[in-house]
Amino acid sequence: MKLPNGFSLSATSCGLKKSGFDLGLIYCDDLATGVGFFTTNKNKAYSVLLSQKNIRHPVKALLVNSGNANCFSHKQGLSDTQRICAQAAHLLGVKEKNILIASTGIIGKKLPKEKIISKLPELLEKRGDRILDFNSSILTTDTFEKISYAKIPLEKGTANIIGFAKGAGMIAPNMATMLAFVLTDAKLPPAVLKQIGKSAVEESFNSITVDGCMSTNDSLFILSSNKVPCAPKEHEVFALCFKKVCLDLAKMIARDGEGATKFITIKICGARSKEEAKKAGLALANSNLLKCAIYGANPNWGRIIQALGAAGIAINEDTPINLSPLSKKEVTIIVNLKRGTAAWTVYTSDLTPEYVKINAEYS
Repeated sequence: MKLPNGFSLSATSCGLKKSGFDLGLIYCDDLATGVGFFTTNKNKAYSVLLSQKNIRHPVKALLVNSGNANCFSHKQGLSDTQRICAQAAHLLGVKEKNILIASTGIIGKKLPKEKIISKLPELLEKRGDRILDFNSSILTTDTFEKISYAKIPLEKGTANIIGFAKGAGMIAPNMATMLAFVLTDAKLPPAVLKQIGKSAVEESFNSITVDGCMSTNDSLFILSSNKVPCAPKEHEVFALCFKKVCLDLAKMIARDGEGATKFITIKICGARSKEEAKKAGLALANSNLLKCAIYGANPNWGRIIQALGAAGIAINEDTPINLSPLSKKEVTIIVNLKRGTAAWTVYTSDLTPEYVKINAEYS
């Protein structure tokens, strides 16, 4: 696993979490190309609002904090966030628009900007090949690290892709994911990079759910240092590797669903369109009744029929429904709608008493 050329990482603690790293940095030697996908939640975090604006400009650095969502805490929340980015920009000799920021944690708590600003010099000084430190700095209720890597031989050098993600609860993205960062040194036109990202997002982060709850902070950042030329004829192989990294991360998030004991793959085939297949898959993946049944290893097909019907998808008595053994840690559900050729796959986890306990106590 190698950090793409032109990037360095660091992490430190500024007291947002009870222990461990809670402030991370992605640093670009030169100005990087940035692409972003953000939550469609109407109540967005201040970090999302600022990064949505700044992502249109070349990127020098990305700050990320865990332990505080930086969302709906006070009227000066956005200006405080701008101040953090402005101070980072000052230290790096760039403009505030060249700095991105992401946050994750509890909504409604004021982000202690001075604590973060005071740690910026240390964060910059420690930057290097600190992959695990950075990954640790973005986690909240996650129980394991989520990192994926791909190496791509190209005509003019070897390109690298590395992705980091965090997320275990409040997972029902409609854009990208909770927080994800994908770095590459491959040089592609910005429009091509955005299209590749959009396609990958649909089949990965937009095809997972844990609890049907969409976060105020969901963000996917794609950064390219443009160090390794990627010719047009090589775009397809890059896209396949990029999609694999995103799908790896998305599956890890579903596997790490809060309190989960089972990882569930839902395959819908025989649909009229990909849109119908995806709608059917998410209807099953977001059914609390079905997720409880799988937790209890109860093969109650009625919960599948109910969920599909509630989503407006009518099926016949002879519609094939296949379930792998529910006693296993990995469960696969296959439903053939028998009215077309389109298919889609969705990933989720079971619903357990531990999920209720975690979220009853989360504050």
